[in-house]
Amino acid sequence: MKSEALRILKEYYGYDNFREGQEKIIDAILEKRNVLGIMTTGAGKSVCYQIPALIFEGLTIVISPLISLMKDQVDSLRLIGIEASYLNSTLTSDEYNKILFRIKRGKIKLLYISPERLENKFFLNFIKTVKISMVVVDEAHCVSQWGENFRRSYLRIADFVKYLGGENQIQTLAFTATATPKIKVDIIEKLNIVNPFVYVDYFNRDNIYFKVVDNSGLDKNLDIDSKPFIIDYLRKHKGKSGIIYCSTRKNVDDIYNYLVGFNRSVTKYHGGMTKEERDKNQKLFLDDDVEIMVATNAFGMGINKSNIRYVIHANIPADLESYYQEAGRAGRDGGPAEAILIYNEKDRDIQRYLMEKEAKGKKDKNYLNKRLKNFNKMLEYVELKTCYREYILKYFGEKMIRNYCGYCENCKKEKNIKDFSLEAKKIISGVGRAKESLGISTLANMLMGKADTKMLNKGLDKISTFGIMKENKQEWIESFINYMISEKYLVQSAGSFPVLKLGEKYKDILNGNIKVIRKEDEKIDFDYYENDLFKELNSLRKEISKQENIAPYIIFSDMTLIEMAEKKPRNRWDMLKIKGIGNQKFKSYGERFLERINNYCMEERL
Repeated sequence: MKSEALRILKEYYGYDNFREGQEKIIDAILEKRNVLGIMTTGAGKSVCYQIPALIFEGLTIVISPLISLMKDQVDSLRLIGIEASYLNSTLTSDEYNKILFRIKRGKIKLLYISPERLENKFFLNFIKTVKISMVVVDEAHCVSQWGENFRRSYLRIADFVKYLGGENQIQTLAFTATATPKIKVDIIEKLNIVNPFVYVDYFNRDNIYFKVVDNSGLDKNLDIDSKPFIIDYLRKHKGKSGIIYCSTRKNVDDIYNYLVGFNRSVTKYHGGMTKEERDKNQKLFLDDDVEIMVATNAFGMGINKSNIRYVIHANIPADLESYYQEAGRAGRDGGPAEAILIYNEKDRDIQRYLMEKEAKGKKDKNYLNKRLKNFNKMLEYVELKTCYREYILKYFGEKMIRNYCGYCENCKKEKNIKDFSLEAKKIISGVGRAKESLGISTLANMLMGKADTKMLNKGLDKISTFGIMKENKQEWIESFINYMISEKYLVQSAGSFPVLKLGEKYKDILNGNIKVIRKEDEKIDFDYYENDLFKELNSLRKEISKQENIAPYIIFSDMTLIEMAEKKPRNRWDMLKIKGIGNQKFKSYGERFLERINNYCMEERL
C-alpha cells in the first residue's frame, strides 16, 4: 500500500515524496490505527487522509467547521480528478439528493460535512447504510473547551463514530494546526480516540519573520499610531496579498476606510456585516481581486489561500494560540512571509474590557481568570527582549536547539541601526520652506527634484530644498516621513487633503539636541514577484480562475508558478518535474501554461 500511496501522490498531487510528518501519519493510517496529527499550517494535513481515502474501500467522512473550507477542499480535489463532495446548507434539495445517490453507488470517496449535520436524523439514517472507511475531524481543536474556537457541536462526534461502527470501531483521524499539551489531551478524550498514533509536527514556521511594533507611550490612539505604519508597510509591499486583523468591528471599519482613502486594493470582514457581504468580500480576497483583507478574528479559520505574504495585527490578540494560528495564515506555500503585531497599551485595556464583558454571560466562574491568564502570556510576548520564535515554541511545548532563531525582529535588532538625523533635517527644512503646505507625496517629489507641472506651477523648483534628496528613492523618503509622523517630529493635518506641519521637537533636531536613530527594516525577499515570466503566468492563472470560478491558488500555487518561471519547462516531461503538477493538473492546464512559457522564451530569444 505504501507504493500505491506514492503513486497517488505523484499522479494526482504532482510530488515525488512525502514530507516526514506526512509519511509517518500515512503509514499509521494504512496500518488501520487511529491518529491525532498536530501539524503546523501549510504542512499538508489534508494529503494525510485524502490519499488513504483513495486506497481504502468505502467512504471517508470529513467533519469540517466551515462551508468555505469544505468548498475549497472539494474544488481542489475535483480539479485533480478525485471524486469528492460536500453536504451543507448551500445545496438545493435536488443537488443534495443527487449527492446521496452517488454516495450510495460508491462514486464519491470523500464527503465533507459540518458537525451540525450530525443532528440531522435523515442524514444519520442514510449514512448508516453506507460502508464507511474513516471519519476525519478537521480543525479538531474546536472540540476543546480550553481553546478559543470551541464548538459545542464537535462534542457530538464521538457518539456519531460509535453509532456508525456499532461494536466495530470506525477508524478515527483528528487534525489541527494549533494545540497546547492540555488541548491535545482534551481532543483525545472528547473524541474518544482509542490508542491513537499521535504525531506532533514542529511548530516552527521558519519562513515567517516575526516582529512587534510597540506604539505605547505615544498618543495611544489607533488613528494616529497604527495607521502611518500600516500605510507605509503597504506602500512597500504593493501587489502582495495580506491580512490586517483588528480586535473590534469599529477598528476594522476605521482602517478599511483609511486604506480606501489611499486607493489601496482592500476589502473587509466582520460579524456586523450581512452574510452576503462577508461571502462576497471573502471571495474577492481569495480570488486575488483585492490584495488586502481587514478583519476581526471572525475571518480566517479554514482559509487555504496559500499566497498570503503578511499578516498584521493592528491590535493585540487575546491569547498566543489565536495569534500564532492567525499569523500562520501567511506563507502557507513555504515562501517568505511576515507576521507583525502592533502593540499599544490602549489595546491591552480594550482586550481586558472585552473579556470582562464576555465573561458576564458565562456559567463557568473561572472563565475570566483563564482568559486573563492566557492574555498575560500574550503581554509577555510583546514585551520580550529575546527571540520571539523561541517564546512561541516553548509555549507550545517545543524547544529550539539554539536560544535565538536569527529570523525575527529581536534576533536582528542590533543590525542596521543608523543615524538619520541629516535626512530628518532635510525633510523638516522642506516642510518649513514650503510653508507647511504639502502632502507626503508632493514633499517627497520636491525633495527629489522632480520638475513636473505641479512643481513648476507652485514655484517649488525655486526654493532651496528642491532636489536636496535626489539620491534617495521616493518610496524611502515617504516611508521615512511616515516614521517622523509616528515619532511626532512631523504632524499630518486632518481632512481630505492632509498636509505636513512641523511637530513639537523639530527645533531640537535642527539644533542637534535630538538624534534621529532608526533601525532599517529587515528586507524580506519578495523579488521573484517582479519576474516578468512569473507575471505572465500569474495573469494566465487569473484568467483561468475567472473562467472556471475557482480561486487562483487552487489551480497552481505561487511556488509552482515561481518554479515554472525559473526552470521554463518547454514540454510535458519537463512540466511534470515541477512540484505541484501531476498528470491530472497537466491535462487540465499544462498546455496553456506551456504555450505562454514558449511564447515568452521566443520573444526574449531564450
